[in-house]
Amino acid sequence: MTVTKGQLAWFSRWIPRMLLLLCLCLSLLTSACAGASNLRAYSDPSGAFAFAYPNGMVAVNLGPGKGPAVLLRDLVYDSENISLMIAPFDKGETIADLGSPDEVGALVAEKILAPEGSGRSATLLASEAFERQSHPYYVLEYQTKLGSQLRHELVTVTVRHHRLYTLTASTQESRWPQVEATFKNVGHSLNVS
Repeated sequence: MTVTKGQLAWFSRWIPRMLLLLCLCLSLLTSACAGASNLRAYSDPSGAFAFAYPNGMVAVNLGPGKGPAVLLRDLVYDSENISLMIAPFDKGETIADLGSPDEVGALVAEKILAPEGSGRSATLLASEAFERQSHPYYVLEYQTKLGSQLRHELVTVTVRHHRLYTLTASTQESRWPQVEATFKNVGHSLNVS
């Protein structure tokens, strides 16, 4: 088979364009995969719960019976953390038995984030419900204040086996725009068996 000058000219014009398009597609695919891979999975050894957390966080060992069941802290921004609290719950079988997302949001603000005497205040900014395996979860977004320090907190709550699970992702208010999408993915990742 012989190639004519016209065919050669056509190839010389289109091959660089096709290679450029291929490189662009590969670049977009790589960046999309990198964005999705900035989360790691945390799974309870007993299989009771799992959630995702940002790559730059490490577990903090508080010792048995002290503080949250899980505490992860960012290596660079040490005031940025994710914690999971587990508490007995006898007010129903699901979080919906406690009320709507807004009603539960007010209770979480009052009882967990800014209890009386703590010097903190918490303002509920948004609330939503989602289901996983026909089981309700609430995601609650707050701005909290302690003195002059403003923080942004995303709290996911659910009830399972008469236990209240509270997953909290917390950062300084100034960092919220950078971590909002990641923290929302963390909040929606909680899965209690």
